[in-house]
Amino acid sequence: MKQTNVFLIRLSVLLLCVFILKQPAFTQEKKTYLYAVKDTNKLYMDVYYPEKQNDRKGCLFFIFGGGYIGGARDDKQIDSVKEHFTEKGYVVIGIDYRLGLKNADNFSIITGLKNFERAVRIAAEDFISALSFTLENFCAGDYPLINPACIIAMGSSAGAITALQADYAMCNGLYNAGELPDTFRLAGVVSYAGAVFSTKGQPKYKMREPAPTLFCHGTEDRLVIYKKMQLFNVGLFGSDFLARKFKKNNYGCQIRRYRGLGHQVAMMYPGELGIVDEFIDNIVFGNRKIQIDETFYDPSIKPMFLKFKIKDLESFKQAN
Repeated sequence: MKQTNVFLIRLSVLLLCVFILKQPAFTQEKKTYLYAVKDTNKLYMDVYYPEKQNDRKGCLFFIFGGGYIGGARDDKQIDSVKEHFTEKGYVVIGIDYRLGLKNADNFSIITGLKNFERAVRIAAEDFISALSFTLENFCAGDYPLINPACIIAMGSSAGAITALQADYAMCNGLYNAGELPDTFRLAGVVSYAGAVFSTKGQPKYKMREPAPTLFCHGTEDRLVIYKKMQLFNVGLFGSDFLARKFKKNNYGCQIRRYRGLGHQVAMMYPGELGIVDEFIDNIVFGNRKIQIDETFYDPSIKPMFLKFKIKDLESFKQAN
């Protein structure tokens, strides 16, 4: 009888293990909201809820990339991010934004710059509107879902530009920054191959300090420039320039320079979410004045997109 009981117990444990292994590793509850209508475009956000929130009631916005031509809030770009951060108790939000170069047909220098400036501006405006919607609907009341002091923006390529540009706008009262309360600040920004576009010379943060920022960029990136590209007062200022500006003014930041790599760094974030965790814990919610400068080099990684430039977006658009 005793041996029979032991056998049944072991069988039950084995069946339970098989059942658990067959279940999905993790699932998120997702709800979709219309957050704005602009130029007849209905803009939606997907809100992924964690099974259990962290004590901070933190929120991470992920902004997809695609050269302001393609990409979507719910494509595979967000998959690793939503899984990783909801497991850590964050609300994760993916947003639509207007793709300002989707219908562009002229990528010459002057017209191309005007089109690019508009694409950057309207994307940043849309992200600011998404933040405003979030503050009004998820950060208010006696039991808010999200702590407004714990909102982080993360983006890849055009999404990284959008995150940096929106923070730049909020620090200078540009675009539609007036939609947000004067007291609102992003807790942090994570930029994979991002930059700031300026028509007023080198970017300055006049009204307040920028959010602590993690800059990740390939040193040979020609699409979203690593250093800077400037013509008179118009320019695109990349991670190297911005990190130097941050360090000079004692703004919190961490820069990871990927020596010899091109724009492929924009898509390296899925394998580096642990690095993002450390940045959030040590700088965003730790010492916001920390400044870290790292150079990453791995000769086994083959450089890609070394010659790809903004003007090449025209061929990319035709191919897609």
